[in-house]
Amino acid sequence: MKIIMLYILFLLSPYTFAQSYKVTIQTELDAINEMPLWIAYLVPLDSLGEVISDEYMDFNQVHSYKILDDGQIKNANILFTMYFDRDNKIRKIFKRWADGGDLHSIAYYNSDGRLIYGVYNKGDETHGKLYADASGFHIEHFPKENECKDCFEAYLFPSTKCIETQYDIMLQSPQNAKRTNFMPQVGDNAILCSTHVYSLPNGEKTTKGEDGVAVRFGMSVVISALTNGWCRVNSIFNAPFGYIPIQDIEVIK
Repeated sequence: MKIIMLYILFLLSPYTFAQSYKVTIQTELDAINEMPLWIAYLVPLDSLGEVISDEYMDFNQVHSYKILDDGQIKNANILFTMYFDRDNKIRKIFKRWADGGDLHSIAYYNSDGRLIYGVYNKGDETHGKLYADASGFHIEHFPKENECKDCFEAYLFPSTKCIETQYDIMLQSPQNAKRTNFMPQVGDNAILCSTHVYSLPNGEKTTKGEDGVAVRFGMSVVISALTNGWCRVNSIFNAPFGYIPIQDIEVIK
């Protein structure tokens, strides 16, 4: 019996390890989402120092970059949104595709500027999640047949220092940046980081909403109810979708 139990524990050990690092990192993510954060936007400037507003800009137009607050971004082409903590360190980045639609990527950073978690979405049903700890990167890439170890590099910066280097800019929150946090609330806009929802909390999985619309990883949804670690989500047109664990959505502000 003892040998059998040891064998079962051996078989379960990879699963236990996976759950262990996920739990640890999720605790860090929860702490970031609960803390006050200040919203800022990275935008491109032309050779005259003017903000480029073209949605599909030619990168030959770009001369430099600037970080702006909410009051300065009218008609601006936003490359991505940054969230600074009270120590003026980036803790989170959010990026949509250029057409303003589905998710491109979300990244979380620790106080040292190191990537600890990221979600990326190629847009053709290829997507993934990355967890990072002292032992390295743990990547869940979908679909499995397209799995690769460095797919995330086109979507996620491994550190905030990489952002500074690529855009040749000092990462600093604007003086009038708006304060927020990411505690989920009914009515919040969010991104679905799952290929399915549930009929009820812990209920049956489904890949279609109640109105028959297909569930897509990275799609925009709206939180319509919160209950015991779950939320009910609707489409942006207010059609009921179903339930999803809170850790499988990303609130957007």
